[in-house]
Amino acid sequence: MSLVNSSLSQYGYEKGFLNIGYVSGYARDFKRTDSGALRGKIQQTRDISRMVPIEHRSSRRLNISNEQPVKLIGRIRSRKIVWNNGRQDVTDYHAYLDPLDVSSPSVIEMPTSLAWSDAIQNRKETKTDDFNPFALAEGSHRETTLREGANRVKIAGIVDRVQSILHEHNNTVIGVEVWVRLTSNPNALIPVRMVNAAIAQSVRRELRMGRPILVDGKLRARDLKRIDEDGLEVPTGEQVGYIWCRTILNARRGVDILSIPPWINEIMDRYRNPEAASSASTDTESAQDAQDDKAAHTAQDPLDHAVNESQETEEDDEGLPPSGSLSDLVDNL
Repeated sequence: MSLVNSSLSQYGYEKGFLNIGYVSGYARDFKRTDSGALRGKIQQTRDISRMVPIEHRSSRRLNISNEQPVKLIGRIRSRKIVWNNGRQDVTDYHAYLDPLDVSSPSVIEMPTSLAWSDAIQNRKETKTDDFNPFALAEGSHRETTLREGANRVKIAGIVDRVQSILHEHNNTVIGVEVWVRLTSNPNALIPVRMVNAAIAQSVRRELRMGRPILVDGKLRARDLKRIDEDGLEVPTGEQVGYIWCRTILNARRGVDILSIPPWINEIMDRYRNPEAASSASTDTESAQDAQDDKAAHTAQDPLDHAVNESQETEEDDEGLPPSGSLSDLVDNL
């Protein structure tokens, strides 16, 4: 059953754009910030440097207990950050899941001990701590099922910017990074990284500003790195969330995007005349920055640097679905 034909389709869309995601795992580091936002992460493997970012800025209380299994269904949101890579200031966007629904996951939505322990063996840089929910079971038997925790995101939006992802050693194109716009706010672009060397160059040629796309992927996090005095990249200790996917799909009008918004004209103007649109775009972002700063509380978190709140002013989701309805919707993705 497709989303558009489901009686629950209203919960899959926001402002006419498909935007829904769900993730399950173990809740870690959930706490309130000084601005009142609830922030934390979902851990799905022993590698704590690859946990899934979660944020909730509504006053609605969520029942999330640290180190307990949890399933979250919600929207993908993003905010603009500015950081220094050791040589210059860099603009990035941090994507995260904003929960609409919190529930207990089923046993098949949680990672197995094999996935928990073995998923990080091939990674060069990992980080672990003492938390291990499988500690008691590991001594008695060894699971053979490699089942990851649930992690799926589907968004449709408009391409605002495209750039190539290069291999760290030979500078060949191995993927593309796309900033996807779902709202009128230019500071709420959602970063999408498609890593697939076999088709990266072809996809890069096809993507252009203003094109409607559909993304079906996973929510992940990557390290921010700066260049040290020796010219080597070293982690800053901060991360940004992004959507990872294997390919970029065409969005269907009336199915993935219910209507084309008027702000797409701004993107198309920049596409047709980049130089003339550059100053206008800067003025638009500066005005939005000023509005965001006025509405935001004093930020203490490093990721709140420069712009604390980049998304549009949003009301609490009215008419939230009854218990279980969002889970039914996820089953239809």
